[in-house]
Amino acid sequence: MFEILTSCSGFSHVSIFNQEILNPITESRYPADRKAGLEKLRFITDRIMLRRVKQDHTASMELPPKQVVLHNEFFGEIERDFSSSIMTNTVRQFDTYVSRGVMLNNYANIFGLIMQMRQVANHPDLILKKHAEGGQNVIVCGICDEPAEEPIRSRCRHEFCRQCAKDYIRSFEDGREPDCPRCHIPLSIDFEQPDIEQEADQVKKNSIINRIKMENWTSSTKIEMLVYDLFKLRSKKQTHKSIVFSQFTSMLQLVEWRLRRVGFNTVMLDGSMTPAQRQKSIEHFMNNVDVEVFLVSLKAGGVALNLTEASRVFIVDPWWNPAAEWQSADRCHRIGQRRPCVITRLCIEDSVESRMVLLQEKKANMIRGTINKDQSEALEKLTPEDMQFLFRGT
Repeated sequence: MFEILTSCSGFSHVSIFNQEILNPITESRYPADRKAGLEKLRFITDRIMLRRVKQDHTASMELPPKQVVLHNEFFGEIERDFSSSIMTNTVRQFDTYVSRGVMLNNYANIFGLIMQMRQVANHPDLILKKHAEGGQNVIVCGICDEPAEEPIRSRCRHEFCRQCAKDYIRSFEDGREPDCPRCHIPLSIDFEQPDIEQEADQVKKNSIINRIKMENWTSSTKIEMLVYDLFKLRSKKQTHKSIVFSQFTSMLQLVEWRLRRVGFNTVMLDGSMTPAQRQKSIEHFMNNVDVEVFLVSLKAGGVALNLTEASRVFIVDPWWNPAAEWQSADRCHRIGQRRPCVITRLCIEDSVESRMVLLQEKKANMIRGTINKDQSEALEKLTPEDMQFLFRGT
């Protein structure tokens, strides 16, 4: 290890750093490689980095305060009945895997069941209209079952969102290699491959708005929670720009349709857009005072965005990994921000989301504990105990 640190001839080249550290951490499907890469990185940073964290130095960075709030509501009656049906079916399937002792061999299927429970907490149409007429000839992610963002292809010829594939591989516990969620052979993906090209017109045609009859459409509790919070901002007669994050592009499309019909000007950014299109969307949001809401796919905009014109962030759907939400909040709470920031997490009680929030707190405590430890706890996975908690609440 010491040779790695002291080899100036090696680490003066980006390619060596990528080979020894970056690629094993971000791309390897082998848990041991990811752990070794993180340990090398920690060994180096322990000797060159001051141990400071953002929350402890907000004042010295001249950042305004940041507040995180939880807005939670219960399902309406119709949604509750539909959600209960989905939950009953998913829990029954999960219990079957457990009783047969094959839970770890069906991780891909369990991951899909969790996705279903998350989608139903957003809007029933994310499940009911998933395969409605009009969705042909568009690449669909084999993990989230949504139109693929930044699509890539595995060696076994299945397509995924780039970020979905990374999250899926990283979620495996040490000692287990991921299987393809579609064909269940060992999963092998080259993350250096370019995005699979898609026709923009076909992607637009595949929008959930074009696959359902919107004249008869009914909103959801989750969407109305967001509408309420945004109108509350308006009632204070202050000009606030907001960023709305979701992991599901179909949910963002429904949110956009609803917001525009109650008078909000919106702009969207998702993984199907080219770099030029993304930049145009960012500039439109930043430079137009009348554009109040930026709808951003968490897969495409969780990192590498500077959106300090906004001072409000809404997390539509919580995920078990808290780091994703932290990165989202940092899109506006960063150097250049002049206003206090409020991060609102939308959560449906008595659903998988309320359990996600509790699991997040557990993960967050573990991650915070790594700053003075040598163990690679930052690579904590979705354990069997975590799965039991998400499905059963115990």
